[in-house]
Amino acid sequence: MISNLLVARPLLIGILLNVQMGKLVPIWTIPVLIVLAFATVWLRLSVVHTTYELDQANKTLHNLKLENEKLELKVAQLRSPRRLEALAKQKFKLSAPTPDKLIQLKD
Repeated sequence: MISNLLVARPLLIGILLNVQMGKLVPIWTIPVLIVLAFATVWLRLSVVHTTYELDQANKTLHNLKLENEKLELKVAQLRSPRRLEALAKQKFKLSAPTPDKLIQLKD
C-alpha cells in the first residue's frame, strides 16, 4: 500500500505539473476512455447475462434428467411380466391355454 502511494504520488505530481505548464492530455483520449469504460461495462453485463442463461440451462437439464428417470421407471413397471399377466387375467379374461389347445409347429 505504501509502495503504491510512493509510485502514484510522483506520477500525480507529474500530471499536475504538465497540466499547469500547459501540456494537456490530448483531447482524443477522453472519448477513447469513455468508449473503453462503456465497453467494459457492456462486457461485464454480457458475462452476467450469459452466466444466468447457463445456470437456467443447467437447472432445466437437471429437471429433464429427473423426469427421464421417472419415465423410465414407469415404462419398466408397465412392461413388467407380472403386471401384464394380471392385466390379461382381470381385464381381458385370458388364461393360460390348456394342452389340447396348443398347436405344435414342426420345423
